Amino acid sequence: MLLYFDLKGLIMHDKTGVMKTINKKPSVIIECGCGESKRMADSIAIDIINMDGVDIVADLNKGFPFFDDNSVDGIVSHHFLEHLTSIDLFFKESYRILKKGGKFSGTVPHFSNPYFYSDYTHKTQFGLYSFSYLSKKQFFKRTVPVFYNDLDFEIIKLEIVFYSIFNSRKFPKRIVQKIVNRSKWTQEFYEECFCFMFPAFEIKFELQK
Repeated sequence: MLLYFDLKGLIMHDKTGVMKTINKKPSVIIECGCGESKRMADSIAIDIINMDGVDIVADLNKGFPFFDDNSVDGIVSHHFLEHLTSIDLFFKESYRILKKGGKFSGTVPHFSNPYFYSDYTHKTQFGLYSFSYLSKKQFFKRTVPVFYNDLDFEIIKLEIVFYSIFNSRKFPKRIVQKIVNRSKWTQEFYEECFCFMFPAFEIKFELQK
């Protein structure tokens, strides 16, 4: 068990001692906000709550001060980013620790998802253009300001997902999903004109440094 401190106190509890053997790993994949269990068996799971599946207990609103620059091959997260209060710092830190060619992939709720507002722990909303603020390259027809930060992720994939827990609604939502994701144009058209008529569930994204 390793404990990491800075001048303000405890910043990381390495409960499984994974940082002691990190240099021996063929690839370093971080799983953010894993919860009770990992999605990837060989990942380094980080969560603010100490649960069974967690390797490192840390508040990622403070970034990754325990990882070196260009030391991580991949970062994954599933419905985690919306819980952060320091999203700008988190993306900057993610960019810093990823190796050149490293990928950040995951899912976030789409802002039209009605369930987003039911969870009081959700802090940040995401839409199609959210990830464009992290890249200097134009991805969609509509452009966004790129002077807020120095990040230059390449957007590899953005997919709008439609889903329901109710079986009778799953099939029509799959049809809508295929239509919406036919092209970037249809994605933009949907979000501008129809997102509150046919709410989406989440966005799947993949970024590369």
